[in-house]
Amino acid sequence: MEELSEISKPKVQSLTNQQILYGMAITIPAIELLTLFSDADFERFIQEWATGYLIEIVGYKKVYRNAGAGDKGRDVVACHDDLGEKWDCYQCKHYDHPLTPSDVWVEFGKLCYYTFHREFTVPQRYIFATSKGVGPLLKSYIQNPEQLKNNLILNWEKHCKNKITDTEVVELTEEFRKYVEKFDFKIVGFLDPLEVIEQHRKTPYYVPRFGGGFNKFREQAITPDEVQESELTYVTKLLEAYSEDKGVTFNHTDELTSYSIYKNHFQRERIHYHKAQSLASFERDTLPEGANAFAKLKSSVYMGVIDTVESDFSSGFARVKEVTKTARSLQLSGNPLISVVEDDDRHGICHHLANDGLIEWVSKNE
Repeated sequence: MEELSEISKPKVQSLTNQQILYGMAITIPAIELLTLFSDADFERFIQEWATGYLIEIVGYKKVYRNAGAGDKGRDVVACHDDLGEKWDCYQCKHYDHPLTPSDVWVEFGKLCYYTFHREFTVPQRYIFATSKGVGPLLKSYIQNPEQLKNNLILNWEKHCKNKITDTEVVELTEEFRKYVEKFDFKIVGFLDPLEVIEQHRKTPYYVPRFGGGFNKFREQAITPDEVQESELTYVTKLLEAYSEDKGVTFNHTDELTSYSIYKNHFQRERIHYHKAQSLASFERDTLPEGANAFAKLKSSVYMGVIDTVESDFSSGFARVKEVTKTARSLQLSGNPLISVVEDDDRHGICHHLANDGLIEWVSKNE
């Protein structure tokens, strides 16, 4: 049994707001854009679909793509178990015509040959993923497994014998022929490209590949009644800012009750912080892992406010107010999230930067 390759999610290139809105093309329908993909991009598209959609629907443990030559007829592999002994094969065919039997006899030959030699187990499902669909003759064979088997044997000499591997001529010897004759071709199926596109639309990979804008709305941000552990750093820094401004040491938020200006400010800042946090969650739900859009947005806000942070102020409280005011007026561009960013997000990101240790409201050198 062949060991599984290292598993990795589809790689994501740096995204721009234009890609989010328009994808790889502005006016080309997704089904037509599919035909413009390279063979490698089409395989990545199927990997994205399996990773972003099927992994939840079917319950796959792992999904990976075998790139390049030597895949032994396994383009995208989806495992039902951790060992990969129970698996489905998605064989990708990016052709300029609907798939015909002569296009894939050799694929059936590889399936029989490599499972006969126990290079890998027989998949539970063997599915053709195509850019132009499956032609009527091949479709009829797939729907009639016995007919498929008989025609595979008839076409072995022409389409399989010399094409399965470069190292040997694969004859239908007695033992191997019996294996092919008993092989259960009911596992073979095919995907409709339009259906795959609609399912791919539900994944985080659709927007950067096809564009059209985000396909879901941001959920309303909820501010917990109690300060969460994840908030302690920026909350502590706000208390320091209030303390410097008032000349009274505040060690806990409950101590702000008698000072409405600080109490009300603190309540607003928590709302802004969690509003920005909802933007981070929105990225997680709508963009592929590795886009890092929220992190890049924080970097842009940091660069936009740092000069203000480092200016002189009468107190840390004055610095907080001026820095967040500056953040709200920043003109940000080039980020894939920018179409859904609001002023409160910019404001709240300042506290995320404080939480990350990048901003201090009270100068430690004074």
